[in-house]
Amino acid sequence: MRPTGDPGTTTGWTDPIVRALEEIRGELAGLPGGELAAYIPQLTAADPSWFGLALTSLEGHCYAAGDADVPFTVQSVSKPFVLALALRDLGPEAVATRVGAEPSGEAFNAISLEPGSGRPENPMVNAGAIVTSSLVEGTGATERFERIRACLSAFAGRRLDVDEAVFESERATGDRNRALAYLMRNAGSLEGDIDRVLDVYFRQCSLLVTAADLATMAATLANGGVNPVTGEEVVDRSVTAHVLTIMATCGMYDYAGEWLLRVGLPAKSGVSGGLVAASPGQFGIGLFSPPIDAVGNSVRAVAASEVISDRFGLHLMRVPARPARPVYLSGTGEVTRSSRTRRRAERHALDGAAHAIAVRGIRGDIEFAEAEILVRSLAEAPAGRVVGWSVVDLHRVTRIHPAARRILAALIAEIVARDVVVAIADPAGWIDPSLPVERFPSLDAALEWCEDELLTGIDPGLGPDAVVPLAGHDLLASLDDGDRARLEATLEPRRLAVGDEVLADEGELFVLLLAGRLGTVVRAPGGGPPTRVGSLGPGTALSHLRLLNAPGGSRHLRAEVPSEVVVLRTEGLDDLERQHPGITGRLWTSLTGWLAGLDGHRG
Repeated sequence: MRPTGDPGTTTGWTDPIVRALEEIRGELAGLPGGELAAYIPQLTAADPSWFGLALTSLEGHCYAAGDADVPFTVQSVSKPFVLALALRDLGPEAVATRVGAEPSGEAFNAISLEPGSGRPENPMVNAGAIVTSSLVEGTGATERFERIRACLSAFAGRRLDVDEAVFESERATGDRNRALAYLMRNAGSLEGDIDRVLDVYFRQCSLLVTAADLATMAATLANGGVNPVTGEEVVDRSVTAHVLTIMATCGMYDYAGEWLLRVGLPAKSGVSGGLVAASPGQFGIGLFSPPIDAVGNSVRAVAASEVISDRFGLHLMRVPARPARPVYLSGTGEVTRSSRTRRRAERHALDGAAHAIAVRGIRGDIEFAEAEILVRSLAEAPAGRVVGWSVVDLHRVTRIHPAARRILAALIAEIVARDVVVAIADPAGWIDPSLPVERFPSLDAALEWCEDELLTGIDPGLGPDAVVPLAGHDLLASLDDGDRARLEATLEPRRLAVGDEVLADEGELFVLLLAGRLGTVVRAPGGGPPTRVGSLGPGTALSHLRLLNAPGGSRHLRAEVPSEVVVLRTEGLDDLERQHPGITGRLWTSLTGWLAGLDGHRG
């Protein structure tokens, strides 16, 4: 299945989160054990092979696999959401006078009431859920049920309907629930006409949902009561905190302790095979598989929850440390450029075509939730634009969870499969070395390489292998032919091997690069390796004064590939001025104008 809420930029590829869910489904689809719930006869009509998994993020995106769109009755999974409505109506203290909050350690339909008060032990067992349903405000049974339906529909983000056949089946076979209700009315914890109270409860349990609905309902709890798909605030944060706590301690009946140990998420199951789990602040999970165990929990849904929690690192007791947003940089090469000094023709070409370079920067600890955000960010393409290169900067990443690493690797593989060249700044080696990507020590180096590739594709004469004669240098464009010829006769030509420095002494005033590449480096204190902070391409120039006065201290200029340059020395300029008075002023005016244009373009 395809994720919902997709902006349309991922057409034709398999989302890595969907793929992860499909892999889990494939591993567990044949898991034996469990039976269809027979005490409600209508539930035995379910296909025991149904198995759906869904996940909804707090960004409002739903990822689904298998039978996630098959409708089934919500049954006991309704209990936390009806509790949320009762808490919204009455407040926690009023609800607590009628329903406890302690794990029962007994089956969901156990006849167990608190001595003296007659309170059921918690809202997640049938007795507590019947009382909770009766607490919802309304002038009668019909209004109370419609408010329950409206609330659960708001959690799901769509109107939910009742399966009338299941409702009638529950009403016809609900003698144990009637016994519970009469006992509670006798004890004083339940008020009202028993048949009408139970009709509301049976209808509540007979609402039709899908695994995808449950994922969105759970995500709403995980999002502090705001439905991430619709943006509607269903309940406030205090209510969700109360509900999630009850789910964590009581939601899985007499399996609650084992569940919290193994999965570590607030959850609720139902005898129709549904299971909902919330990862607070991250996302919601909805699962569906009809065969249930002796406790009343779906066999495959419980197993899938354990796998999801383990692979994605979701246990509540884990304490991840991460920044507010994992994507610190998002844009294109139109705005984010390398520090390479380029001639005017290259800059103008990039102005018109650099949107083909997508740029993303990632930081901090990357858990599953951050990986989901990265999926959305990296999959997006500028509206109406074709991306040919995707730059991903990982130098600020401090840790990547194995699940997030797999998702990111799968996403990069998908991008490469779309004929997009991926350039990664990955000095720590976070990404699988087998992936067919270009690797660089820094974001700047990756940007520079992509820009060079783009320019070469536009015109080889604009690329890094170009040879730019003096007549084509921007620096000399404002000089007349006579001054240009006089200057050319004074310049000293040099061939530089890799590592050779230029502008190394005060006698060298400036250098013009004809071919090759010069790197600007800052030497580390204490003799450490130098740091590359920029570069020059063919057709550009640099003055000794600008090199010395650069921000961050003096710099050094050295050849990174075999290069051809010409150098103007102090004595040569002095001779030139004596022979042609005024030429020095004209030269410096040309240099200043060229540098100002260069800085203005960067700004």
